[in-house]
Amino acid sequence: MGKMKKVSVLIPCRNEVQYIKSCIHNVCSFNEPDGGFEVIVIDGLSTDGTREILSHLESQFSDLVVIDNSGKTVPCAMNLGIRYAKGEYIVRADVRCIHPSSYLCDLIELSERTGADNVGGVLVPELGNTYTQNAIGLAYKSRIAMGGALRDRGDFVGETDTVYGGCFRKSRLIEIGMYDEDMVRNQDDELSFRLRKKGGKIVQHGKIKIHYFPRSRYSQLFKQFMQYGYWKVAVIEKHAQQASFRHLLPALFVTALLGLSVVAPFNEYAFAGLLMYLVSYLVAVGLEVFQLTRKDDLRLWPGVVAAIVLIHVSFGIGFLINLITKTLHRKLKYFESLSR
Repeated sequence: MGKMKKVSVLIPCRNEVQYIKSCIHNVCSFNEPDGGFEVIVIDGLSTDGTREILSHLESQFSDLVVIDNSGKTVPCAMNLGIRYAKGEYIVRADVRCIHPSSYLCDLIELSERTGADNVGGVLVPELGNTYTQNAIGLAYKSRIAMGGALRDRGDFVGETDTVYGGCFRKSRLIEIGMYDEDMVRNQDDELSFRLRKKGGKIVQHGKIKIHYFPRSRYSQLFKQFMQYGYWKVAVIEKHAQQASFRHLLPALFVTALLGLSVVAPFNEYAFAGLLMYLVSYLVAVGLEVFQLTRKDDLRLWPGVVAAIVLIHVSFGIGFLINLITKTLHRKLKYFESLSR
């Protein structure tokens, strides 16, 4: 057994050749907390050149370790990393994020000051090189597109449902059973709920800001949120108390849209209802997006509208697909593995 550390930074990874080098350089340059830290990349058998870059980086950074994740999903990666870790604290970092240099020190200070079981900051979308990525990034800032825990709420400090990544004591994670490996997506939500159910406290600090590279194509965004919707059903099924009306809204929206669309060609009232339904929805989204884009770039307005509509529709479709497949006692392989 190697020397114990104050913090073990875990980085789940699979086929991230575009971002992995900058991620490792970012994480390995963190300010060192008392007791030091190690960096563990748990690679899901990457096939795009990511592993070759990691092998080269291992020779540069003495506290960097790469281990294999044959399960290829994030919860499997996290559990492997937790078991391997030599740190008192476990901090998750994602490949597509840029963390502040004081990240570990800020998290440890917040954890020890508040006594919380999990602490974290907020995600701030990073502007990309394309119109689409910038539009998707701005959509993430919308109150109607993303939950509060994932949005920048200024300098908010206080208890919340979940946080990005998280900083936990290793002993506490083991005590509550670590991550549920059946949750391909939404594993953070499920773990956070289980933690709170057992009396734990989750605290967010708005001054800890993590910059995030959003998806660069609408097709990737659609797949991402369709999986989120699909796996939200599994979280609610396991923890019914976590369900809220906002989780059901996208599915209800899609159901009403499909129902009216089927009847509209045969019934003038249904056709009128469909038009009113779509117009009122698009006006509401359009006004919200106008408030966002007028502060940044109004040229992004149509792109952000498209991104928010895709988030709602894809989440709703994924949610409904899970309900239907459960009724038919079937599983779809597409949703059982992580998509990019």
